[in-house]
Amino acid sequence: MAERTLLPVGDEGIDIDSILRGLRPWARGYSIDVDGGPVSIRLTKWSVDDGGTFVPSSGNVMIRFDVAGATLMPLRAIGAIRWAAPVNLAPLYLYSHGLGYASTRFEVAAFFSISGTQIEAPSNFDWQKHAIRHSGSYTVYRTTVASEQLAEVYRSLDSRFYLPYMDRRGTYWDVRVVPPPEDSGLGSSFDSALGALSRKAAIRSDIRPLALEWVCDSKVEFTFLLVRRQRCYRIELEFPTDDDMAGGRFLLPGDMVLIREPAQFAAGLVWMLYERSAVSSSLFGVECECTT
Repeated sequence: MAERTLLPVGDEGIDIDSILRGLRPWARGYSIDVDGGPVSIRLTKWSVDDGGTFVPSSGNVMIRFDVAGATLMPLRAIGAIRWAAPVNLAPLYLYSHGLGYASTRFEVAAFFSISGTQIEAPSNFDWQKHAIRHSGSYTVYRTTVASEQLAEVYRSLDSRFYLPYMDRRGTYWDVRVVPPPEDSGLGSSFDSALGALSRKAAIRSDIRPLALEWVCDSKVEFTFLLVRRQRCYRIELEFPTDDDMAGGRFLLPGDMVLIREPAQFAAGLVWMLYERSAVSSSLFGVECECTT
């Protein structure tokens, strides 16, 4: 495990410029008093280029502040961040289960471009991917510099098998598609898998999907580019029919869970390919000619 680093501090509080220039992703806390109670602030830094439509499209960063300690109302948590760090040039974003509740812990996010300028989050930003505590339903609120009032910008879907494509979050690759015939029974699982796999960085940031093509029966081929190596691979996968899912007759390779619905299949497929990527960069596929 990487050693946690103390947050750098400058004349304006937490030194955001130093953090943007390359501080380790995890950092130990910065303590302040709010309303007479101790509050600890730590942060994480994330590359978010694939999380939404940014301009410019590369080099964008999200800094997520974790505010913990004294019991605070949401606006006081926002105020604590604005006091502790120079983040007053653009909106801040608060993850919360509701504005009327005090809590001992909040997550607050700020966004920065490659130039270090504080910016707004794009309207299609994938909030779920960059939240660590909200596995259930939650809301993201936005506050501007001019007004401390919080406005709702995103409410999560209440789905057991949530994936970003289900509410059109993030950005996507154009993927070559050969859909299954209507009488194959694969329409639901194919559409769900296409939405999940075509999202940028769905499996890993180095994997770019190129094609999802029906072959025959329940067999579908997934073709992708391994970006750093500029090599392409093809994997043959078996997809469940509607009848398979209704009857509980389908398991992903190596899985012990019966697939019951298309979103569950898509989520399981992405996770299976992610696990394969930890063992083999080819995902156990066959190298093929690149046709990007």
